[in-house]
Amino acid sequence: MRRIVLSVVVLAMLIPAALFAEVKDYKVEDVKGGGSIKGKIKASSAVPDETLTIAKDEAACGKSVKAEKYLISSDMGVKNVIVAVEDVEKGKAVPKTDLVINNKKCVFEPLVGVAYVGQKYIIKNEDPIFHNTSLGIMLGEGKRRTVYNLALPNKDQVIEKPIKVAGMQIVQCDAHSWMRGYVYASKHPYVAVTDDKGNFEIKDLLPGKYKVKIWHEGFGEVTKDVEVKGGAAAELDHTFSKK
Repeated sequence: MRRIVLSVVVLAMLIPAALFAEVKDYKVEDVKGGGSIKGKIKASSAVPDETLTIAKDEAACGKSVKAEKYLISSDMGVKNVIVAVEDVEKGKAVPKTDLVINNKKCVFEPLVGVAYVGQKYIIKNEDPIFHNTSLGIMLGEGKRRTVYNLALPNKDQVIEKPIKVAGMQIVQCDAHSWMRGYVYASKHPYVAVTDDKGNFEIKDLLPGKYKVKIWHEGFGEVTKDVEVKGGAAAELDHTFSKK
């Protein structure tokens, strides 16, 4: 028995911390006199986007597709950056919004999205070919823990699944290696994705000190400390540099 207990303890120590993201319970309450976090995420310099070569199902997928990894505006704002307040214990209710993930022309739409625990994933296949949509919690160093692995062999097929697991997830198609997407699944509503100018705003936070994660597929991840005051907007800007 002691050997079994020791093995469980050692295994728990080896599991990356990312697996335990947002494990705290979240309490819904009225937010009176709340504040917000707003800002702009930029790149220090322009980064060329990639073109991905397609070598399978070209009739449906085409011969190439833009990666759209680095979508940078003329004033260096970065699109598709996830900005998430961490360890929020209470606040406004989570939106009753499902996340649609669409297989369309052999790419995932959206490339980056936000999902809410308690709502649903709606997985679609608009292509006349077989797709396999697999969602997995990102554990670092290319590792992941599977959340759903769904086969969609038919055009216009739709599968609905409950959102139960919080954390950063990668979306992949086992049949088409270039396909990828990202989902931040949250127990609370205080998450945003930057627009095409790199801007974001997170509203109705209770006053307090928070840690905010800023994540981008190509630039990586940083965590910032932010203090939110009632009736005010805390400014949070960040500039990424390409490594």
